Amino acid sequence: MSRMFLQREVSIQDLEKGIEFEVDNDNNNYDSSDETFDDVIYNKDKGFSTDYEDTAKQGLYVGNNVPFNVLKEKMQSISVDGLILKENNVLRENNFPFLKHGYGDSIPDKSVVFLHYDAYLEGQKESFDSTRLRGKPFKFLFGDGNLIPGLEMGIQTMKKGEYSRILVSPRYAFGEMGCPPRIPPNTEILYEVQILNYFAGKDSVEFEELSPEDQKKAPFEKLIGVYHCDSQIANNLFHKGQYKLAIARYCRVKNLLEDVSVANEDDDEKRKGYLLKLYLNLSQCYLNVNVPHKAIIYADLSLKIDPKHPKGLFRMGRALFLTGSYDRAQYYLCLAKKYKPYESSVNAALQELEKKRKSHLDWEKMFCKRMLGSEETKIKSDQFDESPEFVQVIDDEINDFLKADEKELIFPPSYIESQLDVVKSLATTYDLAFVSKIHNGKKIVKVVKKKL
Repeated sequence: MSRMFLQREVSIQDLEKGIEFEVDNDNNNYDSSDETFDDVIYNKDKGFSTDYEDTAKQGLYVGNNVPFNVLKEKMQSISVDGLILKENNVLRENNFPFLKHGYGDSIPDKSVVFLHYDAYLEGQKESFDSTRLRGKPFKFLFGDGNLIPGLEMGIQTMKKGEYSRILVSPRYAFGEMGCPPRIPPNTEILYEVQILNYFAGKDSVEFEELSPEDQKKAPFEKLIGVYHCDSQIANNLFHKGQYKLAIARYCRVKNLLEDVSVANEDDDEKRKGYLLKLYLNLSQCYLNVNVPHKAIIYADLSLKIDPKHPKGLFRMGRALFLTGSYDRAQYYLCLAKKYKPYESSVNAALQELEKKRKSHLDWEKMFCKRMLGSEETKIKSDQFDESPEFVQVIDDEINDFLKADEKELIFPPSYIESQLDVVKSLATTYDLAFVSKIHNGKKIVKVVKKKL
């Protein structure tokens, strides 16, 4: 039997109008467009403080089975009239913590909030509204009046990472009338809420509400707020491995900062500082998706702002290495080492570069010998039982293989002994390993580059 999922969150406006509670059998709607990547290349990326995958499971497994009167004994009032109660002590059952303290400051007004919640009626085992059943967090602008008043007041007291219960009286929920048939009249609602993350989003939200013409006229101070919100969202995307989505977010705010006019030199220095971080992050994103030529572009832009920035130098070196520009890569990596002499990532990149250059030099020496007609490498087709044309074809295949990055070259298992003699002889000539074996009942014939 397929599992049933509520299609979307239930807002106060929906319930006031009256809605049908539809379901959806597809649980592939998870939106991971929210998550942190500080501008760090030398350390492993720190994961998001609350992992969305870990929190997408069913919520508190005992709250909906406990009578509300019993729960009230563990709760504290968060409203003057005592009609909104909250439980946020860390409790345990079978050593499983199902309520959790948060950290940092309480959520400020006009923040973009990401949370999970389950909403229960007393005596009902199944929630009537749940983000977990939908498989994705709920994202909203805090303070816009779109939430049930009691739930919004409860969330206002919460912090990032907190996991709490909030019991809301009918006055702050759906009133004396309720919302039949799903929510009876004069009914208390229990919410189990987990705050995943929030961003200071007032400036960003207000900016998006402007017309395109007014956005172009937005002051630099407003764009700073947009930068902080969008870059945090992009950073979170980076940590989830959603590099292309992160690139789109970074580019959006990058374009705004590149086009904005500033009033004085101090603001221009701030603008350059923000752009420096964006260029560095974009360079790293393009390295991660293996598009080195674009990584070079953004590393170069970062170095135009700060020519001695070790991360910009390092990322330029890595990108050039991936394009095969080994001499230029060495130049930038050595500069990075100059400013970060004990950084392990820089040293490891230089070692990898040296190994790659040595490998290519060895192949170049061998090619030069053959071009000069050295007796050691000159191929004599008359020494084989196969035709000169066959020998030349195998010779060309091996030469193409030597120029490529592949580690082994496979030949057809149907080759007869005289053809294998050609492959084996040419492999020896080019200092390759010849392999002929039976594996799982199949014959394998190949040449392999030797480790240097």
